[in-house]
Amino acid sequence: MQIFDKTMQLLEQDLDLRAARHRVIASNVANEETPGYRAKELQFLDALAAATHGKSGATLATTDIRHMGVQGRTGERVHGKVVELPSPELPLDANSVNLDMEMAKLGDNAINYNAAATIVSMRFRQLMDAIRGVQ
Repeated sequence: MQIFDKTMQLLEQDLDLRAARHRVIASNVANEETPGYRAKELQFLDALAAATHGKSGATLATTDIRHMGVQGRTGERVHGKVVELPSPELPLDANSVNLDMEMAKLGDNAINYNAAATIVSMRFRQLMDAIRGVQ
């Protein structure tokens, strides 16, 4: 019996990645006045979407009946990649941080993080209700 399904595993990873993205964006904002600083972005949405649809790129081979199949936790994690954002027009100090863009990304990331956290909270509440026998 499995208490936490693939959805919960993906939500866990989504929360972790969004927290990491928040740190990258906060670093960009903190370095807005630093000469020569290049804005960075944590890219993970493509990898998360592929994991959501079961296209992780890895396949499991079961050569024995006792091997764990795809329904079990495979240990695969979705990883993000921090990349430097391209900037065709740099100001004199060569800093590529656009504060308005970073604040918009921060707001978008916060909304998505809160949505995932709300879903996780609802799933835990359902689990607690099932344990308590609440109808």
